[in-house]
Amino acid sequence: MKRFVIILILVAIIGFQSCAPKKPIYTNQSTPTVHNDPPPAKDPYVPFTRELFDKLSANNIDVKLVQFYIDQQLVLTRFLSNDQVTVKNGVIKFNNGQYVNEIVIPQYTPVVCEAVEGDGLRVNAENSSGTTLKFLNSKQYSPVNYIFNPDKWNKDGTCEVMYNGNKYSVVCPTCSTNSPNEAKLVAKQSAFDNLDKKSIIVPGRKVGGNYNGNGNPNGN
Repeated sequence: MKRFVIILILVAIIGFQSCAPKKPIYTNQSTPTVHNDPPPAKDPYVPFTRELFDKLSANNIDVKLVQFYIDQQLVLTRFLSNDQVTVKNGVIKFNNGQYVNEIVIPQYTPVVCEAVEGDGLRVNAENSSGTTLKFLNSKQYSPVNYIFNPDKWNKDGTCEVMYNGNKYSVVCPTCSTNSPNEAKLVAKQSAFDNLDKKSIIVPGRKVGGNYNGNGNPNGN
């Protein structure tokens, strides 16, 4: 009889536990990584366009006073013979059994305009002659922006420039197609913020005086 009662008690306990609410099962979940875009620059770069050039001209502002930047990295290289290991510009590298003179113009290098031509601007990143680079603005090839324009395009798509009296090949590592003609001139937004603003300062007028244009009554 006792055994039967004990069995009934055990069955009742098991039934009660099966009916009781179950505790939730927790799993460790990693916190998702959120990639936030960097905050916008206070003075962002903007492409220098033909429209901006025309606005400068309309406001009698010399384009040579504008601080320009090249928005991509340009790398100029030329092969050297054994008796040409001394160079004026850039560095010398030994590549595939040959000496190479390499000049790197980093992205957003500041440049100044040294010459205005009918189809573009010649800019310089150095304080020396013979180191200008041409940026083209023409209806046929680039009607809006001023894009890099080499002295010569080769049939295989490579290009060359004359730089400090020497011929260099040019590539653009930061351009999507590695083609240097993706590089263009840009400037800081603040350089053009006031081009469309026409303002005058009103000097004011005092009681009992005749307005003479300089803010002082009776010319005093």
